[in-house]
Amino acid sequence: MFKKIFVSTMIFTILCWSFGIAAINVAFAATLSAGDLIKASGAAVYYYGDDGKRYVFPTESTYMSWYADFSAVKTITDAELAAISIGGNATVRPGTKLVKINTDPKTYAVSTGGVLQHVDSEARAIILYGADWNQRIVDIPESFWINYTAGNAISSDEHPDGALVKYADAPAVYLIEGGLKRAITGDAFTANRFKDADITTIAAGLTYSDGAGVTEKEDS
Repeated sequence: MFKKIFVSTMIFTILCWSFGIAAINVAFAATLSAGDLIKASGAAVYYYGDDGKRYVFPTESTYMSWYADFSAVKTITDAELAAISIGGNATVRPGTKLVKINTDPKTYAVSTGGVLQHVDSEARAIILYGADWNQRIVDIPESFWINYTAGNAISSDEHPDGALVKYADAPAVYLIEGGLKRAITGDAFTANRFKDADITTIAAGLTYSDGAGVTEKEDS
């Protein structure tokens, strides 16, 4: 799910030891696979992309929008890490959080590709994300705002791509993509690292047409 969402270069230090991950698997660059999380002797954690480059999580909240913990992080040597070029920064996972910066009063949803979509009113935010919508907001340091791209405002009652939704009267969870709801079935929820905390319960009147189901891990 990380393809084409990274731009710019900076390093974010995640306090790994405070999260109790001192015992991390040791790996070597030759055995790395696209999608691995890696670190060396420092605390910074990187995503290893399918282009052979490492990508930086510029803030802790950015990392946690993609992963629940640090259990999958592999440790390589400093020399091996240095040999892997930095490809850019990660942006917040689409559909999971609302973002803003201190110098802009607007609140934005993040869609595929790190595209920002201004949520045009508080009333709209409540319809799409519930009465506690503001609990989803994370502040992005201005120095990392350039990692995102401006997109169209959300001016209708439709979630951005990547959102997870369900209806109050049914257990099914859906991924919103291209204005369609895609039912997540089998092991696909875990395989795609979706999280319960990102699911929004929506009103029955907020309807979407059905798209193809999500039945396995997807790399789009």
